[in-house]
Amino acid sequence: MDIFKVIKEKSCSIDFTAKDKKDCLRKLSDMLAKTVNEIDSDKIFQALMDRENSGSTGFEGGIAIPHAKISGLSDFTVGIAVCKKGIDFSSIDKKKSFLFFVIIGPEEKTKEHLQILAQISLLSRNKNTQKEMLNAKNTEALKEAFIRHTNEIMEAPKESEKKKLIYVILNELRFYDDILEIFISKGINEVNIIDSSGIKDQLSNIPLFGDFLNFLGERSDERKTIMAIIPESEVQKITISIEELMGDLDKHTGVMVMALDVPYVKGTLVA
Repeated sequence: MDIFKVIKEKSCSIDFTAKDKKDCLRKLSDMLAKTVNEIDSDKIFQALMDRENSGSTGFEGGIAIPHAKISGLSDFTVGIAVCKKGIDFSSIDKKKSFLFFVIIGPEEKTKEHLQILAQISLLSRNKNTQKEMLNAKNTEALKEAFIRHTNEIMEAPKESEKKKLIYVILNELRFYDDILEIFISKGINEVNIIDSSGIKDQLSNIPLFGDFLNFLGERSDERKTIMAIIPESEVQKITISIEELMGDLDKHTGVMVMALDVPYVKGTLVA
Protein backbone atom coordinates (compact mmCIF):
# COMPACT_ATOMS: atom_id res chain seq x y z
CA MET A 1 0.00 0.00 0.00
CA ASP A 2 1.50 3.32 -1.16
CA ILE A 3 0.13 5.68 1.45
CA PHE A 4 1.77 8.68 -0.23
CA LYS A 5 -0.70 8.48 -3.13
CA VAL A 6 -3.81 8.48 -0.95
CA ILE A 7 -3.18 11.64 1.06
CA LYS A 8 -3.70 14.99 -0.61
CA GLU A 9 -3.20 18.52 0.63
CA LYS A 10 -6.90 19.34 0.10
CA SER A 11 -7.68 16.63 2.66
CA CYS A 12 -5.56 18.31 5.34
CA SER A 13 -6.32 21.16 7.74
CA ILE A 14 -4.23 22.96 10.35
CA ASP A 15 -7.08 25.09 11.74
CA PHE A 16 -9.85 22.51 12.07
CA THR A 17 -12.72 23.28 14.45
CA ALA A 18 -15.89 21.45 15.45
CA LYS A 19 -18.38 21.87 18.29
CA ASP A 20 -18.73 18.15 19.08
CA LYS A 21 -17.99 14.66 17.78
CA LYS A 22 -20.84 14.53 15.27
CA ASP A 23 -19.93 17.93 13.88
CA CYS A 24 -16.31 16.81 13.70
CA LEU A 25 -17.20 13.75 11.60
CA ARG A 26 -19.41 15.86 9.34
CA LYS A 27 -16.59 18.34 8.67
CA LEU A 28 -14.01 15.59 8.19
CA SER A 29 -16.37 14.03 5.63
CA ASP A 30 -16.68 17.35 3.81
CA MET A 31 -12.89 17.64 3.80
CA LEU A 32 -12.38 14.18 2.28
CA ALA A 33 -15.13 14.73 -0.29
CA LYS A 34 -12.98 17.44 -1.89
CA THR A 35 -10.67 14.75 -3.28
CA VAL A 36 -13.10 11.82 -3.73
CA ASN A 37 -15.18 11.69 -6.92
CA GLU A 38 -16.98 8.35 -6.49
CA ILE A 39 -19.09 9.15 -3.42
CA ASP A 40 -20.40 12.28 -1.73
CA SER A 41 -19.87 13.75 1.72
CA ASP A 42 -23.14 12.32 3.09
CA LYS A 43 -22.10 8.74 2.32
CA ILE A 44 -18.69 9.29 3.92
CA PHE A 45 -20.31 10.82 7.00
CA GLN A 46 -22.77 7.94 7.40
CA ALA A 47 -20.00 5.34 7.09
CA LEU A 48 -17.84 7.12 9.68
CA MET A 49 -20.83 7.46 12.04
CA ASP A 50 -21.69 3.77 11.67
CA ARG A 51 -18.10 2.85 12.55
CA GLU A 52 -18.11 5.13 15.61
CA ASN A 53 -21.36 3.59 16.81
CA SER A 54 -19.54 0.26 17.07
CA GLY A 55 -16.76 1.77 19.21
CA SER A 56 -14.94 5.07 19.50
CA THR A 57 -11.80 5.65 17.44
CA GLY A 58 -10.60 8.28 19.88
CA PHE A 59 -7.39 6.98 21.45
CA GLU A 60 -5.03 8.14 24.18
CA GLY A 61 -2.69 11.09 23.86
CA GLY A 62 -5.00 13.40 21.90
CA ILE A 63 -5.17 11.17 18.79
CA ALA A 64 -8.28 10.05 16.89
CA ILE A 65 -8.34 7.77 13.84
CA PRO A 66 -11.90 7.70 12.45
CA HIS A 67 -12.13 5.28 9.54
CA ALA A 68 -14.58 3.28 7.45
CA LYS A 69 -14.82 0.73 4.64
CA ILE A 70 -17.21 2.03 1.95
CA SER A 71 -18.69 0.33 -1.11
CA GLY A 72 -18.17 2.22 -4.34
CA LEU A 73 -14.60 3.28 -3.63
CA SER A 74 -11.71 2.11 -5.79
CA ASP A 75 -8.90 3.41 -3.57
CA PHE A 76 -8.11 4.81 -0.14
CA THR A 77 -8.19 8.43 0.90
CA VAL A 78 -6.47 9.73 4.05
CA GLY A 79 -7.01 13.13 5.64
CA ILE A 80 -5.30 14.87 8.56
CA ALA A 81 -6.77 17.62 10.72
CA VAL A 82 -5.23 19.61 13.58
CA CYS A 83 -7.63 21.11 16.12
CA LYS A 84 -5.78 23.46 18.48
CA LYS A 85 -8.62 23.66 21.01
CA GLY A 86 -9.35 19.95 20.96
CA ILE A 87 -12.64 18.09 20.59
CA ASP A 88 -14.40 15.67 22.91
CA PHE A 89 -14.22 12.53 20.75
CA SER A 90 -15.10 9.95 23.42
CA SER A 91 -11.46 8.98 23.71
CA ILE A 92 -10.19 6.09 25.83
CA ASP A 93 -8.50 8.44 28.31
CA LYS A 94 -11.57 10.76 28.45
CA LYS A 95 -9.45 13.67 27.21
CA LYS A 96 -9.87 15.87 24.15
CA SER A 97 -8.49 14.88 20.75
CA PHE A 98 -6.25 17.34 18.88
CA LEU A 99 -4.87 15.37 15.94
CA PHE A 100 -7.24 13.52 13.60
CA PHE A 101 -6.32 10.95 10.94
CA VAL A 102 -9.40 10.02 8.89
CA ILE A 103 -9.33 7.04 6.50
CA ILE A 104 -11.85 5.71 4.00
CA GLY A 105 -11.28 2.80 1.64
CA PRO A 106 -12.86 0.03 -0.44
CA GLU A 107 -14.85 -2.62 1.40
CA GLU A 108 -12.92 -5.50 -0.15
CA LYS A 109 -9.39 -4.24 0.67
CA THR A 110 -9.29 -5.30 4.32
CA LYS A 111 -5.57 -6.16 4.38
CA GLU A 112 -4.58 -2.72 3.06
CA HIS A 113 -6.98 -1.02 5.47
CA LEU A 114 -5.38 -2.80 8.43
CA GLN A 115 -1.91 -1.85 7.20
CA ILE A 116 -2.78 1.84 6.92
CA LEU A 117 -4.40 1.81 10.37
CA ALA A 118 -1.33 0.20 11.92
CA GLN A 119 1.07 2.58 10.16
CA ILE A 120 -0.85 5.63 11.36
CA SER A 121 -1.22 4.24 14.87
CA LEU A 122 2.57 3.75 15.14
CA LEU A 123 3.20 7.17 13.65
CA SER A 124 0.74 8.90 15.96
CA ARG A 125 2.46 7.53 19.08
CA ASN A 126 5.76 9.13 18.10
CA LYS A 127 5.89 12.27 20.27
CA ASN A 128 8.30 14.10 17.97
CA THR A 129 6.05 13.45 14.98
CA GLN A 130 2.99 14.57 16.93
CA LYS A 131 4.68 17.81 17.92
CA GLU A 132 5.82 18.55 14.37
CA MET A 133 2.36 17.93 12.95
CA LEU A 134 0.53 19.90 15.63
CA ASN A 135 2.83 22.86 15.02
CA ALA A 136 2.73 22.73 11.20
CA LYS A 137 2.41 26.24 9.75
CA ASN A 138 0.44 25.16 6.67
CA THR A 139 -1.19 22.09 5.12
CA GLU A 140 1.84 21.41 2.94
CA ALA A 141 4.09 21.16 6.01
CA LEU A 142 1.50 18.96 7.74
CA LYS A 143 1.38 16.55 4.79
CA GLU A 144 5.17 16.53 4.39
CA ALA A 145 5.69 15.72 8.09
CA PHE A 146 3.27 12.82 7.77
CA ILE A 147 4.91 11.47 4.61
CA ARG A 148 8.45 11.85 5.93
CA HIS A 149 7.80 9.96 9.14
CA THR A 150 5.62 7.35 7.43
CA ASN A 151 8.43 6.68 4.96
CA GLU A 152 10.59 5.59 7.91
CA ILE A 153 8.02 2.88 8.68
CA MET A 154 7.14 1.81 5.15
CA GLU A 155 10.28 1.37 3.06
CA ALA A 156 9.47 -1.70 0.97
CA PRO A 157 11.76 -4.76 0.76
CA LYS A 158 12.93 -6.16 -2.59
CA GLU A 159 10.87 -9.01 -4.07
CA SER A 160 13.90 -11.32 -4.46
CA GLU A 161 15.24 -10.69 -0.98
CA LYS A 162 16.33 -13.58 1.23
CA LYS A 163 13.80 -14.64 3.87
CA LYS A 164 14.25 -15.05 7.61
CA LEU A 165 12.14 -16.73 10.28
CA ILE A 166 11.77 -14.20 13.08
CA TYR A 167 10.82 -15.10 16.65
CA VAL A 168 9.69 -12.47 19.14
CA ILE A 169 9.41 -14.05 22.59
CA LEU A 170 7.54 -11.64 24.83
CA ASN A 171 7.27 -11.79 28.60
CA GLU A 172 5.93 -8.25 29.16
CA LEU A 173 2.49 -8.86 27.72
CA ARG A 174 1.40 -5.21 28.01
CA PHE A 175 3.44 -4.63 24.82
CA TYR A 176 1.80 -7.50 22.93
CA ASP A 177 -0.76 -5.43 20.97
CA ASP A 178 1.86 -2.83 20.08
CA ILE A 179 4.25 -5.44 18.70
CA LEU A 180 1.53 -7.05 16.59
CA GLU A 181 0.81 -3.56 15.24
CA ILE A 182 4.45 -3.29 14.12
CA PHE A 183 4.06 -6.44 12.01
CA ILE A 184 0.73 -5.35 10.53
CA SER A 185 2.10 -1.89 9.66
CA LYS A 186 4.65 -3.60 7.39
CA GLY A 187 2.03 -5.75 5.69
CA ILE A 188 3.16 -8.90 7.53
CA ASN A 189 -0.09 -10.75 8.21
CA GLU A 190 1.14 -14.34 8.13
CA VAL A 191 2.02 -14.38 11.82
CA ASN A 192 1.82 -17.43 14.07
CA ILE A 193 1.34 -16.86 17.80
CA ILE A 194 1.97 -19.42 20.53
CA ASP A 195 1.05 -19.13 24.20
CA SER A 196 4.16 -20.33 25.98
CA SER A 197 5.94 -20.28 29.32
CA GLY A 198 9.46 -20.29 30.68
CA ILE A 199 11.28 -22.76 32.87
CA LYS A 200 9.94 -21.28 36.10
CA ASP A 201 6.40 -22.55 35.41
CA GLN A 202 7.75 -25.97 34.56
CA LEU A 203 9.95 -26.21 37.67
CA SER A 204 7.02 -25.23 39.89
CA ASN A 205 5.57 -28.69 39.18
CA ILE A 206 8.73 -30.45 40.38
CA PRO A 207 9.00 -30.54 44.21
CA LEU A 208 12.77 -30.98 44.08
CA PHE A 209 13.25 -27.41 42.78
CA GLY A 210 10.61 -25.68 44.91
CA ASP A 211 13.18 -23.86 47.08
CA PHE A 212 14.84 -22.27 44.05
CA LEU A 213 11.88 -20.63 42.29
CA ASN A 214 12.51 -17.22 43.86
CA PHE A 215 15.96 -17.29 42.31
CA LEU A 216 14.26 -16.99 38.91
CA GLY A 217 12.51 -13.74 39.90
CA GLU A 218 8.98 -12.63 40.68
CA ARG A 219 7.84 -11.97 37.12
CA SER A 220 5.15 -14.23 35.68
CA ASP A 221 6.44 -16.83 33.25
CA GLU A 222 3.47 -16.41 30.91
CA ARG A 223 4.73 -15.58 27.42
CA LYS A 224 3.69 -15.02 23.82
CA THR A 225 5.90 -16.31 21.02
CA ILE A 226 5.33 -14.49 17.72
CA MET A 227 6.70 -16.12 14.56
CA ALA A 228 6.73 -14.93 10.96
CA ILE A 229 8.69 -15.40 7.74
CA ILE A 230 9.86 -11.98 6.60
CA PRO A 231 12.36 -10.37 4.20
CA GLU A 232 15.84 -10.22 5.69
CA SER A 233 15.93 -6.40 5.69
CA GLU A 234 12.78 -6.29 7.85
CA VAL A 235 14.49 -8.05 10.77
CA GLN A 236 16.49 -4.99 11.78
CA LYS A 237 13.56 -2.64 11.14
CA ILE A 238 11.24 -4.67 13.35
CA THR A 239 13.91 -4.91 16.04
CA ILE A 240 14.43 -1.12 15.96
CA SER A 241 10.66 -0.56 16.21
CA ILE A 242 10.47 -2.89 19.23
CA GLU A 243 13.40 -1.06 20.86
CA GLU A 244 11.66 2.28 20.30
CA LEU A 245 8.74 0.77 22.19
CA MET A 246 10.53 -1.13 24.96
CA GLY A 247 14.11 0.16 25.10
CA ASP A 248 17.50 -1.42 24.35
CA LEU A 249 16.89 -5.17 23.97
CA ASP A 250 20.40 -5.96 25.21
CA LYS A 251 19.42 -4.40 28.54
CA HIS A 252 15.76 -5.46 28.61
CA THR A 253 14.64 -8.71 30.20
CA GLY A 254 11.06 -8.76 28.92
CA VAL A 255 11.56 -9.64 25.26
CA MET A 256 13.89 -11.55 22.96
CA VAL A 257 14.18 -11.31 19.15
CA MET A 258 15.77 -14.10 17.10
CA ALA A 259 16.07 -14.62 13.34
CA LEU A 260 16.95 -17.84 11.52
CA ASP A 261 17.67 -18.61 7.86
CA VAL A 262 14.80 -20.16 5.89
CA PRO A 263 16.24 -22.56 3.28
CA TYR A 264 12.81 -23.64 2.00
CA VAL A 265 9.20 -22.51 2.31
CA LYS A 266 6.06 -23.38 0.38
CA GLY A 267 2.44 -22.48 1.02
CA THR A 268 0.60 -19.68 2.76
CA LEU A 269 -1.66 -19.20 5.80
CA VAL A 270 -3.51 -16.11 4.59
CA ALA A 271 -6.11 -16.09 1.83
